[in-house]
Amino acid sequence: MAPFTPGSGTAWAHLPRRVSLSDGSPVTLRVLVPEDADRLVALFADISYSDLRELRDNVLDERVVRRWCRYVNYERVLPVVAEADGRLVADATLHRKATSATVGRFRCYVHPSYRHRGLGALLLNEIMTIARNEGLRTLVVELFADQERLISSLERFGFKRQAFIPAYQTVVLAYDL
Repeated sequence: MAPFTPGSGTAWAHLPRRVSLSDGSPVTLRVLVPEDADRLVALFADISYSDLRELRDNVLDERVVRRWCRYVNYERVLPVVAEADGRLVADATLHRKATSATVGRFRCYVHPSYRHRGLGALLLNEIMTIARNEGLRTLVVELFADQERLISSLERFGFKRQAFIPAYQTVVLAYDL
């Protein structure tokens, strides 16, 4: 039996692919593989507290990040990374649960040096394409209420507010695929 190759015969078989940012800089979008552990640790090495709280896991603890790479389960969490000049500059994930075959959750981290160049939108579009190919109907994003600019940006993208969870000060947005 041939070894599993991320992308072969899947909804993300079109990856890897090269894209250009708004400033013309090239990046490659591809699926994270276990061998990316060191580069993923490096991506999160200087993460700010405000960014860290969004990811729900302590990515400053390299054991957490290495565990993600060692035990990657593409059916449960599909990580798509952006690579430039041999280093990872962003990580976006599509989270799925067996109990909800039609809803996926999106999370994304873009290194500050690559923000405001369209990379987040490219990754969101990539995850949306994969989610559609997987047969999902809805993509959900959970953000803290104080992230007003990001919430507004997602609303301009077509996401709609679905809920506010006061205990967590969290806004839930959804996009119909």
